[in-house]
Amino acid sequence: MKKLTEILRKPSSLVFIDQLIFSGSNFLLTFLLARKLSITDFGIFSSVLLVTYLLVGILNALIVQPFQISVAKGFSKKSLGFVFQSSLVLIFIFVLLMFVIKFVPNSTIDFLKTNLSAIIIFVSAYLFQDFLRKIVLAIDFVKLVVVIDSIFLLIFPLIGFNENLTLGKSLWIIGVVNILASLPGIFFCLRNAEFSLKNKELLQYHFKEGKWLFSASIVQWFSSNFFTLVAGIYLGINALGALRLVQSFFGVINVILQTVENYYLPKTAQLYYQNKKQENKTLFFNLSKGMMVLGVLITAFFIFSEPLIVLLGGEKYQHYGFVIKLVSVLYFVILYSYPTRISIRVLEQNKAFFIGYCISFVFSVFSFHFLLQYGALYGAVAGLVINQILMIAYWKFLLNKKQISVWA
Repeated sequence: MKKLTEILRKPSSLVFIDQLIFSGSNFLLTFLLARKLSITDFGIFSSVLLVTYLLVGILNALIVQPFQISVAKGFSKKSLGFVFQSSLVLIFIFVLLMFVIKFVPNSTIDFLKTNLSAIIIFVSAYLFQDFLRKIVLAIDFVKLVVVIDSIFLLIFPLIGFNENLTLGKSLWIIGVVNILASLPGIFFCLRNAEFSLKNKELLQYHFKEGKWLFSASIVQWFSSNFFTLVAGIYLGINALGALRLVQSFFGVINVILQTVENYYLPKTAQLYYQNKKQENKTLFFNLSKGMMVLGVLITAFFIFSEPLIVLLGGEKYQHYGFVIKLVSVLYFVILYSYPTRISIRVLEQNKAFFIGYCISFVFSVFSFHFLLQYGALYGAVAGLVINQILMIAYWKFLLNKKQISVWA
């Protein structure tokens, strides 16, 4: 028992436990909503979540990601205070932009207009909770992140036992629970941060490092979701619903990969800048083992695709098991690219990061008509796979040309 306690107290074990809680809760929430909501409502929820991911990417690019690198060079209370204040300002700007929906004369977005307050609460709370998790994890207070993610588990009795669940009610419940989960992170920042209005140097640093990341986050979102956005026009609502359900399910893998990046990026940067090559090689070995575990999981998804799609969405999705197979292939390519992705970030090759996604997006624009018209869902996922291959090929070429490596 003593040995088990020691193992569980290790930072790496706590990160794994937190990942189980976070990834598991996201998976179960997707599963519950897909089952309890109609296909139309689930599609609308997925669309709201898709736009939320865009805002998360912007917040990460301008605030979180520059902080992850700077904290590896030395923690600063003033820097923590700056990112906390900046996140609130940016989220407030997003809320003001969401109010514009009220004045858009389009009957197809009536749901958004009538449920605007629920959407604002959902999006704002989601953004702030996500921000706090990543900031606290970058500072290496893993136990606090476990507490934050454990509080979110309150969502399941609130949604699971709700017999008359609607989409609007779902957004309210998720938003309120995310606010509760954010409280420990808020208290931590208020106690450990130094707040000031004189942040010129920090503002310049975040602008310098964030401008390429910001541009990349916009292009990345369109590159990743372009085929999904136009699939509804070309393939119809049923195919779009199946693709969104599978993408939502694989979002669990995305969350795992994002957490891996949130944890390994500051660690790798710290060891790289301290010139600790041996420790960095050990870190790379651990990262590779984690990628292999995810590979085994994705292989299981590929093999059991048909019963899995029925489990997720019910009998109405039984003919779309092949979509899970297609998306599994996509995620094998993503896993392979991850060490290179982290290298680009650690070396602060933010311009290259942006250009990689531009190449991907340009390919999407010029190829989507042909791929969707002649390949349907096969073409849509093939386009996403080629996007990833183009990016990693460009990044590897750039690193080899400059003869630089984080892991060597």
